Amino acid sequence: MPDHAMPGDDPLARLLTTLTAVAPDWGTTDLADALWLAARIDGNTGDWSGRSASDLPEDASPAPEAAAPDTGPQPGAPAADLHERLTGTPVRIPGDAVAVPPAAALPLALETGRAVRPWKRRWPHGRRSALDIDATVDGYARSGELLPVFGPAPERWFDLTVVVDRSPAMRVWQETVTDFAAVLDRLGAFRTLQICDLLLTDGGPELRDRQAESMGHGRLRSADGRRLVIVVSDCAAAGWRDAAVWRLLREWASSTPVALLNPLPVKLWRRTGLDLPAVRVFSATPGAVNARLSFDLPPLLPEGEAAPDGGWQPVPVLSLSPHALDRWSRTVMRRAPEGCGAVLVPSWGRPASAVGRGARPVTADDFVRTASAPAVRLAVLCSTFSRLSIRLLHLVRQELVPEASTADIAEVLVSGLFALGTGDDGTTELSLSEPVRRQLQQHLAQHEMWRINEALNRHVAALESRSRQIPSMAHDRTATAGIQAEIQAFAQASRQTLELLGLVTREEPETREERAEPTPALPAAPAQRSAATTRGPSQSHRPPYFYLSYAHTPQWGPDSGDPDHWVRVLFNDLCDHIMALTDLPAGSPAGFMDREMRSGEGWPEKLSENLATCRVFVPLFSPRYFSSETCGREWYAFHERMLNARTTGTATASPIVPALWAPVDMSELPDSVRHIHIENLALGRSYLNSGIYGLIKLSRLRDEYDETVFGLAERIVQAAGESRLPPGLARDYESTPSAFKPRGTGPRHIRLTVLAPTRDSVPGHRDTGPYGDDALDWNPYRAESARPLPVLAEELIRSLDYRVTVSNFDDEELTGGSRDPHEPSRPTILLLDEWALTDEERRARLKTFDAYARPWVSAIVPRSRTDLQNHGQQGRRLAGELERVMPTILQRTRRSDARIAVNGVPTLKSFTRVLPQVVAYTTQQFLKNAEVRLPPGPHVPRPLLADPYPPSDPPVGDAPDGEA
Repeated sequence: MPDHAMPGDDPLARLLTTLTAVAPDWGTTDLADALWLAARIDGNTGDWSGRSASDLPEDASPAPEAAAPDTGPQPGAPAADLHERLTGTPVRIPGDAVAVPPAAALPLALETGRAVRPWKRRWPHGRRSALDIDATVDGYARSGELLPVFGPAPERWFDLTVVVDRSPAMRVWQETVTDFAAVLDRLGAFRTLQICDLLLTDGGPELRDRQAESMGHGRLRSADGRRLVIVVSDCAAAGWRDAAVWRLLREWASSTPVALLNPLPVKLWRRTGLDLPAVRVFSATPGAVNARLSFDLPPLLPEGEAAPDGGWQPVPVLSLSPHALDRWSRTVMRRAPEGCGAVLVPSWGRPASAVGRGARPVTADDFVRTASAPAVRLAVLCSTFSRLSIRLLHLVRQELVPEASTADIAEVLVSGLFALGTGDDGTTELSLSEPVRRQLQQHLAQHEMWRINEALNRHVAALESRSRQIPSMAHDRTATAGIQAEIQAFAQASRQTLELLGLVTREEPETREERAEPTPALPAAPAQRSAATTRGPSQSHRPPYFYLSYAHTPQWGPDSGDPDHWVRVLFNDLCDHIMALTDLPAGSPAGFMDREMRSGEGWPEKLSENLATCRVFVPLFSPRYFSSETCGREWYAFHERMLNARTTGTATASPIVPALWAPVDMSELPDSVRHIHIENLALGRSYLNSGIYGLIKLSRLRDEYDETVFGLAERIVQAAGESRLPPGLARDYESTPSAFKPRGTGPRHIRLTVLAPTRDSVPGHRDTGPYGDDALDWNPYRAESARPLPVLAEELIRSLDYRVTVSNFDDEELTGGSRDPHEPSRPTILLLDEWALTDEERRARLKTFDAYARPWVSAIVPRSRTDLQNHGQQGRRLAGELERVMPTILQRTRRSDARIAVNGVPTLKSFTRVLPQVVAYTTQQFLKNAEVRLPPGPHVPRPLLADPYPPSDPPVGDAPDGEA
């Protein structure tokens, strides 16, 4: 290139200048290869016209941009660079602020949940009583009198308290601890879950609750030993080298099980305050407190520190890995003979010989030579960014280094290579110095830079729903205002993705020129109008802000008046507050209720249209509400819309705001409703005791009614802003099932078993994208949702007010190659991937399953229309193989209204429609065909009331025909 050529004179010169800034070590051959490769690549990689090095600051080093993957920009759809917004960034980039869903901060969350399952063991001596069937039958067999015998009912064993160290070094683990607590909460093993903060001050350790109120140390002691305490800390703060915090742990461990969870790798523990004598502990009884754990003193204990009075107290120490959690859980709850690791704490708190050596700073070269392979790869990949947040680091780990564990992340964070800071929202920010960055990039291949961009693009397009977000901005050259953001883009978003992120995308100038003279619209034919109404809301429909769902109260007589008058009063008051609290334009409906609507023409369509477009769903809980089929249909239609939005990540918070119209027993709520939290205490004790109906009827409670309605309106506005629920498609109201079971039917159960291969067991030529490490991770509709299909199916079945058990078909126990036909069962739905039939053992097991299948066993066969391999020669062969292996269940399901279930469900939308039909059909078959069997053992006749007069000696006056 001539020396006098300026970047602004020639497009090729500008391109070479940009490439030189990206890769300063490239030679002329490398530049020529890059230009040749760019010319050969297909042009569907987004719009890069008009971009030059002059658009960037002179001192900026832009990250390499990669060609967009299939999930990124589409032909004709403009793409936007996504930049992360970090504190103190000097560059302002034109664009719009967006929030990108991050990755999970806890690696191996599924395995972690399985590791702590032993804590689901029940405490046998519960506070409630239950009928002891065995004792009742035994007493009747001995005495001949049927007297019920009651005994204590088993209940959850422990109250869990997670104590989190809030030292400065622990802020990098804040989101990981949050995800770990969520895993424990979803486990359902503990009576209560409380999170407390541990502050190591100069005056000693201080305990605070989530409201920052001080707590006494003795509150975590337990008289009955039924409180479990997990202390989460890296023990790196100076306070862990003092005796006070260890004396506190010893005090708790004397009366309750206590464990210390350290996210750092085990090899770094000795450099922290955790350099205490290590032993292996064992438990003789389930749920034993630390004082009852057995151990052998280490033989090399320093002289003078042996406690002849038995003053050592063991405290189990765990790394944040499924293996360590599993060893500890099985040791304490199942008396596992292998035991688990622990440290010994003396009565004086800390041995004098324990002096932490502290962390030793390392250079980039030392880190590459000594750290684990996943940690090195993670650090090298992150070196493409000069600054990034901890959430972006977790995203890189999830997409590009999935094998990295929490210990590997810890190696990167404590290595000293990254300088740590805190953003305005409390997020940890990491920065690399330029020398360290150059050293790490020496180990980064050129193709890895393109893989980073491609993987992050794919994650952004998936829009997985999470409570946290990565603050970002979408670059837009036409925007007038600039936003402070990193100059390096970490991903691209297609136009469709930007719309799902909440942005209204702008058309390119040339598109506007093409449409400068639009063709006049012709009136639609009647058939076209009819079709349009089935696709979405009508053009003239104005969506309401909230939808008020309530149970109509019947009239008690001809002079009873309007029984729903007070509901209308509440509705009007809510509408007044909504208009005052929001910027809704004049004439826009603040709410919707069906008071004026009867059973006339268009009534079901009107309900469905408003349910599909409202922002917030407000059900009025009352005893009559959960027995109303109309209310059950409204709940199901809106909940299905919410689940569909969550699959694309567009509804992070719940848009359901329930209100208590009349007092109800919360323990008797349907299973489909119990996951919705009701803000009872926040609205006052009178509201909890009397409901809104009691507040509005009693004049002395008028002030409390006004406060309650205003608080409810504030909650509706807050839910609408947090959830950002997009409009959905109006479903057919008449075919919508009720989310509430009929009154008096008792609990309903469904068993969902999944037969699908894993990523490691699929054939070599099969695309591994839909599969994970477990069959329950199977996601055949990954183009439509980022969540596994079994998870979505479980949520949808629960919304029908069923209790569902999800299992892996490969884990089913078969005796002698066949299923016992006499074992008790329940309605079962088999979720089947045809590619599982490539395994001979699975084919044999499935054939046995079909041979003994009861009438209440059905199947669903997802066959995504976007998966081309399903429709190729191999896919057709597997479909035929399925007909030969499982003929009984297939033919039985085809005789129902849900025949599409076994003919191949093409889309996720079709799946959500057919699953309720299969559930209803399977339940009907169970009620129709299931037999009630007597328990095993000798048959005992039912007790009968004896005639007071023996048949052989009738009383006087009772002779036949009236003869005395």
